Amino acid sequence: MIARGQIKGVLRPRGLARLLAAGVVFAAALQAGTMSAQAASKPLAPNDVSILFPPPKSAADLANLIAVSDLAGPSASPQRLFSDADFARFIDNAENPEHPSVPDSGARHIQFPDAVKKIEAWFVAGIRIDPGAPGLSPEIISQFGRQPQIRLIIQPVTNGPDGFKVHDTAGHLIFSFSLDPDAPLGGCAPFPRFKPDDEAFKAIVRDVATLRDQLGAGHFGNVKVSTAGDLNVHPGLVGASAKSFREALKAVIEKHLSPQRLNTMAVMGIAPPEPWIFVSMLRVPQAGLITVPGPTLDGMHAAQMFSAIGGKHVVPQPGPNNQNPITCRHAALQNPPLPQADRKGVSTSEFIDGNVPDSRIIEIVNTIADPKKSHFFNTDCVSCHTETAQPLVRKIPSFAVPGVNRAVWPKEDWNVRNFGWFPSFLHGGPAAATITRRAAAETADVVAFINSQLLNK
Repeated sequence: MIARGQIKGVLRPRGLARLLAAGVVFAAALQAGTMSAQAASKPLAPNDVSILFPPPKSAADLANLIAVSDLAGPSASPQRLFSDADFARFIDNAENPEHPSVPDSGARHIQFPDAVKKIEAWFVAGIRIDPGAPGLSPEIISQFGRQPQIRLIIQPVTNGPDGFKVHDTAGHLIFSFSLDPDAPLGGCAPFPRFKPDDEAFKAIVRDVATLRDQLGAGHFGNVKVSTAGDLNVHPGLVGASAKSFREALKAVIEKHLSPQRLNTMAVMGIAPPEPWIFVSMLRVPQAGLITVPGPTLDGMHAAQMFSAIGGKHVVPQPGPNNQNPITCRHAALQNPPLPQADRKGVSTSEFIDGNVPDSRIIEIVNTIADPKKSHFFNTDCVSCHTETAQPLVRKIPSFAVPGVNRAVWPKEDWNVRNFGWFPSFLHGGPAAATITRRAAAETADVVAFINSQLLNK
């Protein structure tokens, strides 16, 4: 579907000035970065490909964020990157995920406040650059192919009669870079094997490396910034470099992304004050943007719920398949779905809704945090969003979060962010920047693949 929504505000004088400033900043960065065309780029670091914005604490902080409503298509086209039509379907699918004929699973529905139903409330919390979903291991690629993606993590922030608020809600806008796919393997239709558009994706890698080099040389805010080290809030998005680096990032997004590349979305929201509900969406011919039955559920239900109260915390109970050999068979839109009896796997529901020894918890979360074993099609949403916070709160001996700065470890058991901002419904206060072990492991695979297969190629 081609976005038809006109950009609101970008072409007003103030918006045009911001747009021109972003172009000047980015053009200068590219010019300086290509003075020696033959110079090889240094390897990228985790913070170069997993870019987390600092959570805003007041309305003044929004100036250093990227508003979703301000994102245009390529070359500042009049098309908004996230169209009004797509945003409306995103909201409706989130609040009404199940087909009317599907029996009630017991999972509640997301309830958005009216202010959150306006696209102007949504901001980019993070950017994930990934050369190959659903995973980069040879086994996963052989079954699914490889789809390069840029994922925008978006969250709503409002400033109204109730004050300034970061909402306990997040969405993923997933832009893909694929060529005509290969035919699906037997029994795996309608999902084809992805074929990567590596030439288009290598252009993104080059621009990311250029921005990294410009940060290190002090071209943003006249301060030299290193992106080396463990994952954290991106160092270029704090301090003197924040405003100009934000403009350069926005220019990169608008250069490479288009409404036509936006084919997959996901959302996590609450029925206030909880539970947390997860829903995935896919654009399909004729029907447009639809909700997707959970690949590890029963083939019917699209929503999965994680509740802090009540007798059952994870609903529906998942049927993961992350301990079998990797297969493209699962329960999402396949007819017939992979039967429960043929699945073998682990999920965090085993210890969230039961009593198991610490050694078993470690075994479970180690499997879920390993992107070579677990991915979207064989591991449930709740597991991927609780594999770090739950062991930390339980104080499991020797459990750590390698590759992540301790400042952004999830501090609460109800923090279900993988990569974003968590506003505590128990303790209040400013939203907390959060990165999990799963996000760090995925990022490590991404960095290794880009540096060996795409950078300087």
